[in-house]
Parts: sequence; C-alpha cells; structure tokens
Amino acid sequence: MPNTFGSDAAMETNDFVAFIIFWVVCLPLLLLKPESYRVPAIISAVLVLMAALAVFLWAIVKQGNGGPLFSNPEAVYGVGNLQGSQLAWVTVRCINSGIGGWAGGVNFSRYAVRPGDQVYGQIFSIPLCLLGSNILGIVTTSCARGFYPNEPLLWKLYDLLQAIQRNEAPAARAAVFFAAFAFFLSQLSVTVVACGVVGGMDLAALCPRYIDIRRGSLIIAVIGIFINPWKIMNTANSFISAISGYAVFLGPLTGIMFADYHLLRHRRIKLSHLFLPQTGSDYWFWHSLNWRAPVARVLGVWASLPGFCASATPASVIISDAWVHVYYLSWPLSVCISALVWMVLNTISPAPGISEVDDNDVFGTFEEFQDPKDAEEEKEEPGHFSKSPTYTASFEHN
Repeated sequence: MPNTFGSDAAMETNDFVAFIIFWVVCLPLLLLKPESYRVPAIISAVLVLMAALAVFLWAIVKQGNGGPLFSNPEAVYGVGNLQGSQLAWVTVRCINSGIGGWAGGVNFSRYAVRPGDQVYGQIFSIPLCLLGSNILGIVTTSCARGFYPNEPLLWKLYDLLQAIQRNEAPAARAAVFFAAFAFFLSQLSVTVVACGVVGGMDLAALCPRYIDIRRGSLIIAVIGIFINPWKIMNTANSFISAISGYAVFLGPLTGIMFADYHLLRHRRIKLSHLFLPQTGSDYWFWHSLNWRAPVARVLGVWASLPGFCASATPASVIISDAWVHVYYLSWPLSVCISALVWMVLNTISPAPGISEVDDNDVFGTFEEFQDPKDAEEEKEEPGHFSKSPTYTASFEHN
C-alpha cells in the first residue's frame, strides 16, 4: 500500500488503516457486560504466553547467547560505560518508569470479592508478569540485533515479526501469522478491559446521571483516536516518557489516598456516608469536591513537570540536571509531597467525620471475617437499612 502520510505523521498509511480496523473491532466488544470478559481474557493470556515463550526460545536458540545488548551494549548504543552517579541516576529512572507502569494495575483491585483479596495479586502477580514480559522483550530484542545486524533495534513486537518475514524462509510466514494472531487477541483483551471498561467505569463514577459504563467506554474509544497514540509509540524514548508520566500524575493520588486512609482516618470511615450524594454526608464536602485534594495534587505534580516536559519534548525544552534528577524521583517525591500537604491542610482545616464510623453495622462489615454470603443475606432482610437513621433519611429525602 503506497504511503500518503508525511514524514512527521509518525506512521504510514497501512499502519493507520490497521489501527482503524482494530478500533472498529473493539467497538462492539465495549458493549458487553464486564463480567463476560473473564473467560476470553484468560484464553488470550494463555495464548500470548505461549507465543511470547515461543518467540523468546526461538531467538535464544538462533543467536546462541544473550545477544550484543548484554555482551557489548556500549557498541550498540554508541555510548560509554556508565559508572558512578550516571549509572545510579539511570537506575533510578528505570525504577521510576517501572513503578509508573505498575501503578495502573491497581485498577483491577475493584474486582476483589473481599477486602485484602487484591494484595496477593499486587505483590506477586503484577510484578511477576511485568518483570517476566520485560525480560522476554529485552532478551529477544538483543538476540534479534545479533542475527539481524542490519535492522534497527526491534523493540516493537510487530517490527520483529516483519523482520522475520523479510529475513527468514517463506515457511516462517505461518509461524509469524500464529504469533501475530495471539498477540492481536491479547492486545484486544487489554484494550477493551484495561482501557475501555476501566475508563468507562471512571467516567460513570464521575457523572453517573448521564454516563454508564458502556457510554463511558465509547467515549474513551473516541478519545483514543484524538490523543494520537502512534505518536507515543513512535520511539522507545517516547514510550518510556509516557510510562514515566504515569508516575508523575499517579504518585500524588497515591500519597493523598495513603495519607487520608492510614494516617489521617486510621482506616476508620463511615461506610453509609459513602453512598449519600447530598450535604448530609461527611464526604460530600463542596458539591462532592474536597478542595484539599486538588491543592495537594498540584503541589505534588509541579516539581516533576519540568523534567517530564523535557523528557517528552527534548528538542524544545532544555532544563538543568537538577530538574532532571527531580523528575527521575517523581513517584516517591510526589507521594511524599502530596501526603505531607494533605496532612498539613487537614490539620489547619480539618474535614468533617475524621476517624468516625457508623453507629450501626449497616453493611454487615463489623465482623472482620464474616462470610460475604452471610453479609448479602443480611442486606436482603426487611428493615436492614432501618438500623442506620442516616441512611433511611437519605431515601426519604429523595
């Protein structure tokens, strides 16, 4: 297919056509109920794991070692051997980028059946899966540079599959097809579940009167075109910058939530007031906005913004090494700043209902190890909500 895009488009015509086809395929899947994704997601996870291991083992066997990225990285990248503070700051940046990539995994904690069920997934599953996929990708790219020395570094999987088609025998096309199909299913699952549905839930929570999960998912799909994701994926550096951006903007949220729940309220909240969308709730604040939150978040983000802008647009934004190092520490720094600001603001101007709990067991949660089935049966009993005068008043008010 002839390319009709300019050099600054960051993609060719055939890439854009493939993107639109993939986008159209995703649309009807966004209309399904979230619980219907479980089995297809498990199937795609198994298939992509088999395909990734197959490509990894093929690359190791073909190269015979770890490749030049491990044996001679200086020659591949054209830089000297990093030592001392240079090596330390590069390591810090990589750790911070990794935290940014992992930070989005907590989205799936909302599907936990019991409090604490998500802990094992966040401690073991997320680090294991992300670390494993990173190792597979780095080793495979290194091996590919060894047996395809005339190709650029093949960090992108689809670039590697295209290189295999160009450099291997025609019989390799079948293997490339099956591998590409497995990765296609995986990307389809990730896009629909982790982007569309999760984003749809957030928008539905933000404006429930007008947006449900399906509408929110479709809105996210439209926004996905306008943000030009191909620009982000154009180079490995831009991708790393985008991943690091998660740490910049999610770090303050982590600091606020940790400080509020553990340090300020000591894990004591009024559950019934969480579901009162009116001024009678301790958590309604001003039209459901707690002014302390945006202040703490802005102060947590601002220190990392110069480094983030310079990382995303290095040609137009030049900053000192000090600001660069602050950016490399963006996640732990923003967490600490926002948590500290949150505690100070709540000390100066305390929020209502701090460390208070319901007088009555409205939702059957006072028993720490109560079975969820028993709690559900208790909720269904007549007059259950009458145990809480506040909750009853809210229904009468509406």
